[in-house]
Amino acid sequence: MATTTTIPRTSSSLPGPQGLPLLGAKAKMLQLYLHPVAFLQQLYQTYGDTVVVTKNDPMLVFAFGPQHNFRLLSNPDLFHANHENSSKRVPPGTALTRIWFNNLLRMDGVQHKQQRRLMMPSFHKKQIVHYHNDMIDQTQRLLDRWEVGAEFNLLREMQRLTQAIVVKTLFGLDDEEKLQRLGDQMAKLMKIVGLGFLMPVNFPGSPYRQALQIAQTLDTEIRAMIEQKRAQPEATDVLAMLIQTHDEDGERLSDDQLIGHCFALYVAGHETTANALTWTNFLLEQHPHILADLLDELDAKLHGAPPTIEQLRELPMLEGVVKEGLRLFPPAMAGLRVATEACELGGVELAANTSIMYSQFITHRIPELYEEPNRFKPERWLTLERSPYEYLPFSAGHHMCIASSFAMQELKIVLAMTLQRYRLAVRPNAKLDLDLRMHAKPGMPIRVFAQDRQFKSTPVRGTVRDMFVKD
Repeated sequence: MATTTTIPRTSSSLPGPQGLPLLGAKAKMLQLYLHPVAFLQQLYQTYGDTVVVTKNDPMLVFAFGPQHNFRLLSNPDLFHANHENSSKRVPPGTALTRIWFNNLLRMDGVQHKQQRRLMMPSFHKKQIVHYHNDMIDQTQRLLDRWEVGAEFNLLREMQRLTQAIVVKTLFGLDDEEKLQRLGDQMAKLMKIVGLGFLMPVNFPGSPYRQALQIAQTLDTEIRAMIEQKRAQPEATDVLAMLIQTHDEDGERLSDDQLIGHCFALYVAGHETTANALTWTNFLLEQHPHILADLLDELDAKLHGAPPTIEQLRELPMLEGVVKEGLRLFPPAMAGLRVATEACELGGVELAANTSIMYSQFITHRIPELYEEPNRFKPERWLTLERSPYEYLPFSAGHHMCIASSFAMQELKIVLAMTLQRYRLAVRPNAKLDLDLRMHAKPGMPIRVFAQDRQFKSTPVRGTVRDMFVKD
């Protein structure tokens, strides 16, 4: 009997949308940034799990689903996370170079493995317990400032809270003014640095000049804290733990590496967690019966108090709500990997330097993995188990978020404390859109009520309506 052989397809035989003349990948990437929900859904539904968006300049491929996620995220030598060459646009030896590029987000290979191993003890579950009280204290301070009847942007409030928590746990600061100033400096640098790399023009008042100046200030302040903490072996904040850690050969993190890792931890633990809190509160407001059930669980176990570490393990409904919120609104809609050499992916031959995008958003909505994937069903997590490549709000593989347990603890504490004290109502007919990083655009306008259990779903407009289906 004759046998058949599956011949890998080349990019020229792959399905995909036609690019515009001259613009190539840029036009398609613009669509991704402007209309990420519609663009990703259209690619997957029209062309399947492997889609070529451009065949050169360089090649850009989208690969959807858990099998591709596994291939891309479990092979760090073949598929690199860091392909940006923007470091060449920053003068070498500057504080901005040290801060922006000296961290796990920008590392691959042996360096990434060695640095991650040194950092892991600071985020072990036993160590995260030490951050519990800081999370409660900062949340309590925020909630005490809210007033019944007030209206504000929930996303901005959650950003302020997560900034305070991450800076407090990173540096162990007791000086509230210094904590606020350091957090604001990091936030400003994070906001302008992308524009600065696009326009590396060093003239007074330019974003690039501002980034260089803020980075130098941060560099100086964090170096001073490093020296102080070396004389405080009893400190338990993240920076103190990173200073103390070493591998079996006695290798420790350098001061440059400590500064870079601290900034990356701020970036990873600030806006992503704020987004998750904003969207989970929104989903609960849109599903009054689920919110009522969750509050019943919180009242029965906590009686209005903040949750202890032990109680966090005894709140299955809260766990399900957080996990389901991260499924429908993951911290990022898509991620990028770059092939370091010619290879095969899903039966397709790819050239070296091919950019491949995978999507948490699409994976989390595959019907074969999640029944009624567009519905908010926290109860599914009481029995459902999924692999890290089927459920990946914190990515997966060697570059999985090192602070995922920290984030889960923070999300549960903040939600439990907020919901017991207040009822949050979205402004009726608010227009809510999303970008690729899951920001609520232009924000999440809400009004604060005392927790009176008068739950009611509010109608909204915008692309957020494409993200879930209400009962």
